[in-house]
Amino acid sequence: MPDSRFSQMFAQALCPCGLSRAAGLVLALHVGLMPSTTLGQESSALADQAGAASSPTSNWTAIIDGKETPAPAISMGDEATVLRLLELGTTDNRVMDHLRHLSFEIGPRLTGSTRLEQAETWIQSLYTQWGLSNVRCEPWGEIATRFDRGPSSGRALLRRETKQDDGTIKVEFEPLRDFTISALSWSAGTGGPRQGPLFKEPITEEEFAAVKDKLRGAWILLKAPAPIGQRGIRGMLSDRFKMRELAREKVAKGEDAMSLSIPERLAFMGIAGYVSTSSDERVWTGAAPDWRTRTVDQIPDEAHALIRRSDYDYVNSRLFDSEPFEVMFDLQHTLVAGPIATCNVIAEIRGSEKPDEVVIVSGHLDSWDGPGSQGTTDNGTGTAVTIEAARLLIAANAKPLRTIRFIHWTGEEQGLLGSKAYVDKLKEAGQLDSISVMFNDDGGTNSQGGLAAADQMVEFLAAATAPITGRFLDTKDNKPLNVNVRAVGPRQKPGAGSDHASFVAAGVPAFFWDEVGRADYGYGWHTQHDRFDLAIEEYLKQSATNSAIAAYRLASAPALLPRSEPEPPAEPSADAKPEGQPATPAATTTPPPTTPPSGS
Repeated sequence: MPDSRFSQMFAQALCPCGLSRAAGLVLALHVGLMPSTTLGQESSALADQAGAASSPTSNWTAIIDGKETPAPAISMGDEATVLRLLELGTTDNRVMDHLRHLSFEIGPRLTGSTRLEQAETWIQSLYTQWGLSNVRCEPWGEIATRFDRGPSSGRALLRRETKQDDGTIKVEFEPLRDFTISALSWSAGTGGPRQGPLFKEPITEEEFAAVKDKLRGAWILLKAPAPIGQRGIRGMLSDRFKMRELAREKVAKGEDAMSLSIPERLAFMGIAGYVSTSSDERVWTGAAPDWRTRTVDQIPDEAHALIRRSDYDYVNSRLFDSEPFEVMFDLQHTLVAGPIATCNVIAEIRGSEKPDEVVIVSGHLDSWDGPGSQGTTDNGTGTAVTIEAARLLIAANAKPLRTIRFIHWTGEEQGLLGSKAYVDKLKEAGQLDSISVMFNDDGGTNSQGGLAAADQMVEFLAAATAPITGRFLDTKDNKPLNVNVRAVGPRQKPGAGSDHASFVAAGVPAFFWDEVGRADYGYGWHTQHDRFDLAIEEYLKQSATNSAIAAYRLASAPALLPRSEPEPPAEPSADAKPEGQPATPAATTTPPPTTPPSGS
């Protein structure tokens, strides 16, 4: 390894090409010419040298209510550290490396699953390797059953009958169409390929009588619903699950199964399972009822597959034409008896002067686990942004006055469980007042384009985010990826739909970043499309850099972020992402956020 003199010469040699000495140091580390310890020493020296000549706000420009303005003159740490973060964020940003590993090497991360546990271990190992403090997976509860989804598939098969020379009939099946499918998490699989004829669910007694002797081993096709969005589709599957469970309870108490309604009656006909459809080409994944407390022996041995609308139309048309075909589903679900411990991954950069006061940078680590999904945009992106923000701060040798705490929530998709438990723990310990601010990245792959803030918070937040102005550009339209701080009145708006809501409800300043850019969040949200190819690199690099800078500056501010009296909070829904999904990037003028995707 070269000594610091060689690295200095290497950095200086790059300067005629247009790179600063700091950028040269970054490149030296990236290509392996300098160990990270040397980088930290060089960073510290560079920060000391630059800091002597810098003003508290340099020439930063803030964006407030869509208009450019000089950054509020609030002293927020060492300007050389901020410059260093900008250099690293633009020349040695590794957010995509983290996201790639999370998406391909680990995959979707259902709460309590083996893959989530692998992700928790991986993140802790990174933080430990980089030298963060108090690295841990802090328990928040237990679940009764671990659910691991394996490869799942479904298809239609044409039935062919051929008369043999001996007079017998040979039956063969030819694949016609592969389905795009999902099924409820914490539900039973098929125990291998399960094939049988397909019948429409009978509605009248006459229809039931016509097929009842043919139902054993058959799949039942439920009528397509009206367009009702994601929550409606998932609720329908959950309601059907509960209806069948209650029907079994009735029969166990002595009722005659044949006296029940036809949908209830079908649960006792020995069928292979149920098939229903979404309202479009997305298939959404959700949970079986009572997933957290339902033990393995309480999970009924029945399969229910969800297929996209074009697959439904395909089989429905063939049923109408009386074509001879069958369907096969192979749902590889592994159920492991608990209790299974659940936890949030936490690590810190301890504050140098006020370590008990905290700025939180966070995003939830868990995801839904439907077939095809990698858990990338909900919320591998927020996870990777949080990880890279921590790495940037360590690489920049940042020394905040307050502690910067990085948290990867779990149980978010099932109702903000990890963050709610964490807030409850802080409340019991009397530590809520020591949280300056909580940032939550959970809006997909778009850039961090703004914040909706109470009036008294605006100047602090504008000063904290001003250094990012003009530093990143959208590769499609060359517009700057800025952060627009929007004043919303004297009170912080109630949170909804993600982990910041747990803090807002407790009176702690907490923010869901406005996600600005060209990505269509609803396309991948909880669907088979949530894959790495949706990630947009420049947006995620901007988000990681902005997260690091905003956290550092607020952790080095003269005071905690001013608080406001929150409006009465609505009961948050884990599926409803909050406002803050603008469709166009913020420059000097920024439109207000649009409403969330349908289905929220």
